[in-house]
Amino acid sequence: MRRDWLDPFRSDLEVVFASAEQLVREYPEPLSGHALEQLRSVNPLLRDSGHSYIGYITPLWIQHSDKLPPEKAHQLSTACLIHMLYFLNQDDVMDEQPENATLKLSLGNLYYMDALQSYAVLFNPSSTFWVYFRQYVVDWAVSVTGEHSIDYFQQNPLLIAQKAAPLLIGATGALLLLNQSDRIIPVCSAINITLMTLQMTDDFTDTQQDAVHGNYNSYLSHISAALNHNYPVHPLSDRIHDNVYNTQLMNSYVDIAYHYNRTLTSSNLGISHLEAFNSYLCSTLVQAVQDITQRKKQLLQGGFHHWISEQQLGF
Repeated sequence: MRRDWLDPFRSDLEVVFASAEQLVREYPEPLSGHALEQLRSVNPLLRDSGHSYIGYITPLWIQHSDKLPPEKAHQLSTACLIHMLYFLNQDDVMDEQPENATLKLSLGNLYYMDALQSYAVLFNPSSTFWVYFRQYVVDWAVSVTGEHSIDYFQQNPLLIAQKAAPLLIGATGALLLLNQSDRIIPVCSAINITLMTLQMTDDFTDTQQDAVHGNYNSYLSHISAALNHNYPVHPLSDRIHDNVYNTQLMNSYVDIAYHYNRTLTSSNLGISHLEAFNSYLCSTLVQAVQDITQRKKQLLQGGFHHWISEQQLGF
């Protein structure tokens, strides 16, 4: 399947990742080796790296839709890629508390310094870019510290996008380079819808893992609200766990994503790649629900039939 939001930008991504690799090769060992490994793990040209490219591909989309000069688009995209790696490491440490937390935090600081230096080449100290930059980091900080006490998804589903607020830097920077600051609010509002949908798909996939680790999860929020459970303040009850694969709840969760998708596709912002990507995310969420529903049906049909189906599906 052709990925319209990614495949046309393969040559641009080759330039961006080559530039990022050049930066991290300057790190001292063993940090340089780990940085190169992490870069390759998120490179969509080398492997399925999930959908993390939303953090650095928006300048390339705007290069296509609004004729942002390729050199500037590549520079900004590279800075966003390095910056994204910093936040990925931060999130891993906060969510997973890994054994290599010291390495991730140390490497993260090198990423952060390189991202700042790269942004500084494109934006002078008096640029409003730095005002937006600070606000996005503040939004991120408020979001990640409030997740254990505030049910963001029930207040407003778009609030779960704040955890990814720094990913708005690419679009904001690109529009400032084009002298189109008046488009920042509508474009970033549209991107927030995609960031929300992306978080919803991740949360649905990670429901069981997040329940174990106590991480905030929008699908657990959705179930809890339906069952009048005070989430995330109180521990999850057995009733919540028993309803994780409730067909009605899964479908109503998908309905929320499609509601916002309709808002995005009717916005007429001219960034067709963003709309295509969000529609794709919605379809993957639908497919995930359908896969679970099919497995439930197989389980009801009996043990032997279920065993045959599992062999066919590779479970």
